[in-house]
Amino acid sequence: MNKEMEIIRLRKELSEFSRRAHNRGLVSGTGGNISVRIPGTDAVLITPTGICLGDIEPEINLLMKIDGAVIENPCGLKPSKETAFHLAVYQLRPDAGAVSHVHPPYATAYSNRVQSLPMVTVSAQAVLKEVPRIESAMSGSTELFEYVKAGLLKYPAARVLLMEEHGILAIAQDLKTAYYLSDLTEDTAKIAFIASQIKE
Repeated sequence: MNKEMEIIRLRKELSEFSRRAHNRGLVSGTGGNISVRIPGTDAVLITPTGICLGDIEPEINLLMKIDGAVIENPCGLKPSKETAFHLAVYQLRPDAGAVSHVHPPYATAYSNRVQSLPMVTVSAQAVLKEVPRIESAMSGSTELFEYVKAGLLKYPAARVLLMEEHGILAIAQDLKTAYYLSDLTEDTAKIAFIASQIKE
């Protein structure tokens, strides 16, 4: 498959998993952002800002270099305001193929209360291993970018990070796996909460 065909395929896939994340309740309103690297290149597709992930169409995703330069912007939209930390992931983790930043309710609630998510199931222990927390800052801020960068360096093996008062950041080799990690993280947080309410 040539590069242009691969970009068309990934535009469709990014739209599909954006919608799945919204429909699964991993994000609401116009929050959250997802990106995917074009294999073998220094380019990524990323969702635009101000658009609900449930409404993402293939043609509105922006094609960018990992240094931040816009390559293609067919609809003239602005890239996600969290673009900087997506690009930091690809720069610091060359094996990263996709990044999912969503706001699942249970995982976000835990981000406000714990240093790392309780690994309460065998699936979480096997797949996630550890979901540590990074500090809070305003969306799109330089401070948040620096916290994400520091978290990536401090926890090089982490596949998912809790973002205090904000949501989660899942890093994977492809969009499908990034979605699965996000889904598993939220399910783990939900089970942890239910378990905490059950008296022995």
